[in-house]
Amino acid sequence: MSAECKQMQWSAGKVVISAIALVLLIFAHYTCAAAQNTPLEELRTAEQIRQLTQEEAARQYPVRLRGVVTFFDQSHYFRFLQDDTAGIYFFLDDSPDNPPLAAGQLVELQGQVSPGEYAPIVTPSRIQILGVGTFPAAKPVTFEQLASGQDDSQFVEIHGIVRAVRFDEESRYFLVEITTGGGRLTAYASKLPVTQSGDLVDSTVTVRGVCVTRFNRQRQLFDIRLLVPRPTDLSVDVADVNDPFDVAAQPIEKLLQFTPQGPYGHRVKVVGTVIYRQDDDTLYIEDETEGLYIETKQAGRLFAGDNVEVLGFPAKGEYTPMLQDAVFRKIRFGPLPKPVRINTDEALKGTYDCRLVSIEATVLDRARHSSEQFLVLQAAGGFIFHAYLERKNGGTDFAYLENGSKVAITGVCLIETGSNWQAGETWRAKSFRILMRSSADIFVLKRPPWWNLQKLLWAIGLLGVVALAAFTWVVVLRRRVQKQTRIIRQKLQTEAALKERYEDLFENANDMVFTHDLNGRITSINKTGEQLLQRPRHEILSKRLVEFVVEEQRASAGQWLNQVVKGAEIPPAEWDFISGTGQRVRLEIGARMIELEGKHVEVEGIARDITERKRLEKEILEISNREQRRIGHDLHDGVCQQLAGVAYRIDILADQLQEKNMAESSEAERVGVLINEAITQTRGVARGLFPVQLEENGLIWALEDLAANASSLFRIKCDLSYEGPFPTVENDAALHLYYIVQEAVLNAAKHGKAAQIIISLARTGDRLVLTIQDDGSGFELSGSNSTGMGIRIMRYRARVIGATLDLKSRPGQGTQVTCVFYSAPQKVRQKTEDAQSR
Repeated sequence: MSAECKQMQWSAGKVVISAIALVLLIFAHYTCAAAQNTPLEELRTAEQIRQLTQEEAARQYPVRLRGVVTFFDQSHYFRFLQDDTAGIYFFLDDSPDNPPLAAGQLVELQGQVSPGEYAPIVTPSRIQILGVGTFPAAKPVTFEQLASGQDDSQFVEIHGIVRAVRFDEESRYFLVEITTGGGRLTAYASKLPVTQSGDLVDSTVTVRGVCVTRFNRQRQLFDIRLLVPRPTDLSVDVADVNDPFDVAAQPIEKLLQFTPQGPYGHRVKVVGTVIYRQDDDTLYIEDETEGLYIETKQAGRLFAGDNVEVLGFPAKGEYTPMLQDAVFRKIRFGPLPKPVRINTDEALKGTYDCRLVSIEATVLDRARHSSEQFLVLQAAGGFIFHAYLERKNGGTDFAYLENGSKVAITGVCLIETGSNWQAGETWRAKSFRILMRSSADIFVLKRPPWWNLQKLLWAIGLLGVVALAAFTWVVVLRRRVQKQTRIIRQKLQTEAALKERYEDLFENANDMVFTHDLNGRITSINKTGEQLLQRPRHEILSKRLVEFVVEEQRASAGQWLNQVVKGAEIPPAEWDFISGTGQRVRLEIGARMIELEGKHVEVEGIARDITERKRLEKEILEISNREQRRIGHDLHDGVCQQLAGVAYRIDILADQLQEKNMAESSEAERVGVLINEAITQTRGVARGLFPVQLEENGLIWALEDLAANASSLFRIKCDLSYEGPFPTVENDAALHLYYIVQEAVLNAAKHGKAAQIIISLARTGDRLVLTIQDDGSGFELSGSNSTGMGIRIMRYRARVIGATLDLKSRPGQGTQVTCVFYSAPQKVRQKTEDAQSR
């Protein structure tokens, strides 16, 4: 049974059950609509919004909030509001219609909740300024509370000591670094309570502001800031002295020593000599007893030997104390500091940490990492350590140093304590390294001797390798010659066997195997080809393949072969060949291009006799046509008549109910209408299965009936156009043409979702052209779309009546099916052509 028959049966079944499905669909529609229209609760407080999970916030709850703007700066995305319950962030675009918001205003927001990138936020659709509001009371918090992220967007208060102040040109805010409770945060303030920003450093302050979190892509907090909305929200509790450098200096060794009393967390002053200045953020100094590592952001050139005063906040270092957020003042120039000569044990004791030292060692290796280059050194006792030199402006590397050289290294000693620290004189650090200041800190004491044991061993080893390589090469060369000889002999034998096997397969293949050159002339053919064409091999060779194709198919066969020669991948084709006895032989041909060294040399083809297969396909198609005719009769004379009887009984029932003035009469009339529509559609299906108009009135009437039926069934515009008078087409050819049009219309309406289909018939000489054009979605012809069951059946029907079928389609540009055929029967044409040839 064909695809058209199955499709028509399915359509008839759907029509019968449509009335029941309609009621169920209406009930399901209203049930789903009622569930989806349940409104979400409107949220009235910021705390309600903060309690939402990320999934709940994504539902976009409606919001109506009234509160005070605690901070607003549109250019930096700082937009915060707080009501009586909590603070919240709200998003606002850059529309010119937005009201002029400012901190301290009482506003009312209407909008919806959004999940935000860290915590739930509000996206307002309407903002109304109600007047001037009252700032909420600041919530006293600790650094640990802020670091938890729970006080995000809240107006809070915190106490701390100012570590540094600077004005940021990009944001136009003063950035105040504050330490509090073991942590450090930055406050953004537009104004300071002091005249000079440096006067605020080391002061104890109270800060009130909006807590702002910085977070990563995983919605995780990694930093916190405070936004200070008013000048009064940053106040000084205990001010620093007017000139901080007026305080007494401490010896470096006194830093972080035990003291039962005294201030902590504030700056101290030390005096020392510069031993190394690294960029603008690192400084090393030393006094008579100890060295010190200093972190500073103060720019300015310092040279080794300069005497400086340094103010900074003490902090623990790797082993000795350090100063953070320091500022310095140069007192005077001084002589270059002299390094202390030490050995490995003195360095590991730690007493020379951060001091300028000099140590002798032997160079083991040189290396470079990023901007640093370093030496691997070995001290006299065998201890290995590293010496580093930062590479600046290209700098100089250690290429001139040879491994084994004895050198004196000068630089800052930095120890690595390790994890096994213990009190007492016996403890030693895990390791140490030397931070060099320039290449001048390397002094070569003794270069290694040129001829040494290592080079002697290398020379002996090299001579041994050369002798061994020469002997090995002779042995390997002899074996390689023998091996290549065997390989060549085996290849020749294998090639001979393969050639014999290929010739056997070629000659005894069940299908016709042939090759032809790029001009289409046959260069080889097997025995099966001779048998199919019933010609000896010498008559076939050197002739063009299309010369053996029937006259009416030679043009199409020539086009197909040209596509193959051009290297296009096209599906197999079917052509009728004339044998030596004048009989037609139907062959299915597949071909591929053969390349040699990247060039096309010839075409290899395989042809299969499909005469018997075509006969069976024709019988199957005729059986399918008979089945469609039988099913069409059954639908028309059986189902339609039964539905007509049901409709008649329903009309009688409706009249009786109406006479009794019963409400069910209108429902009975609607059922009658549905049954009449089912009768109409069933008759349309029957006409599709068995076109009665085709046998009675010809192809034109049948196609007009098909177009009208398609327009009614699919609710599209389907028209037929032709130029009359149109010649009569024999019934067998007309039936196949009718089914080709029917398949194309069904594909366009159902799969292509076309709104308009045009069926046209035109005359071109002794041929007729049937075209079905639609404005549907179209498709790509490559792949399975061009070889589907429906398309294959249409092509086969065209071949049965001696016609050609062409399919054109592009996504979004619709589909066009063109069938070119003769109006006269094929047998009549053949007799006419034979008579003309005589």
